[in-house]
Amino acid sequence: MYTLSSYYVRMVRRTTIELDEDLVARAKKALGAKTTRAAVEEALRRAVEVGQRDRDRRAAGQRAYLEHLTVRADVKVLNSEEMWR
Repeated sequence: MYTLSSYYVRMVRRTTIELDEDLVARAKKALGAKTTRAAVEEALRRAVEVGQRDRDRRAAGQRAYLEHLTVRADVKVLNSEEMWR
């Protein structure tokens, strides 16, 4: 989505892809989608959400690890010139 002044412009792309018809039918049923387009869009939304949740979880783990390190490490020593000689 691009911002132009105070208006949003939604970019839509038309594409042609080959899809397994059985898989599409199963996806439509599982997602409760009436159309193939709706099923594909919902599947893409869910994939993006899962990816974002995974990134958020990894980032939280890294923050917790770094916070744990500051408890066990002497920051004054790490910042000192003696540490890096």
